[in-house]
Amino acid sequence: MVFEDKMDQLKTSMNSKPVANENTAPRISKSYTLKQDIANELASRAKEKELTASRYLEQLLKKEFDK
Repeated sequence: MVFEDKMDQLKTSMNSKPVANENTAPRISKSYTLKQDIANELASRAKEKELTASRYLEQLLKKEFDK
């Protein structure tokens, strides 16, 4: 019974329409080099929030620029 319920959930989620991205602006790919101590701090804070360092940095930048 549990397996069938899970399959039904998967089928309904797969058949649903994809959600459009709210921001359709092109993504910018740019490389930056961080100092080792800053990179280590960024990685440790990201790990606490169970995020990758790049996703955590993205959140920080969004907060800073959305003021």
